[in-house]
Amino acid sequence: MGQPRKNKDRFYLYPMQRVVAVFSDEKQAYAACRQLEAEGFNLSSVHLLSGPEGARLLDAHGARRGVVARITRFLQQGAYEGKALEVHAAALRRGECVLYVPTRNRERIHRAVDVLRGNNGRWIIHFRRWAIEQFPNGAP
Repeated sequence: MGQPRKNKDRFYLYPMQRVVAVFSDEKQAYAACRQLEAEGFNLSSVHLLSGPEGARLLDAHGARRGVVARITRFLQQGAYEGKALEVHAAALRRGECVLYVPTRNRERIHRAVDVLRGNNGRWIIHFRRWAIEQFPNGAP
């Protein structure tokens, strides 16, 4: 099985054209990854943030990345994107995982959503170019 990029040290900006889900633990996230790979998704382009280290890397306030990151995060707080950052950071601080799956068309978006949901993913959203689409399945 290929592997997602786990806790890669980079600035996690707006995850455009990605379906994102929260998982209770890595076991659930990796089960979703196995199924995504079976569905033809390239795991080398999937990102997994996990636990407190993932929260540090997500850097929901931009504190680690300088003034541009802080301004970016400040601007994001006024949009639904700010709510997503808040939910993801809180989940990571609780020791949970956030999985980011690149998608390029409606069929792949819905397939990713089905796989993530089927593996206990929750708070599933798709980050489009200028909007966020949430797929109902309950909040964290």
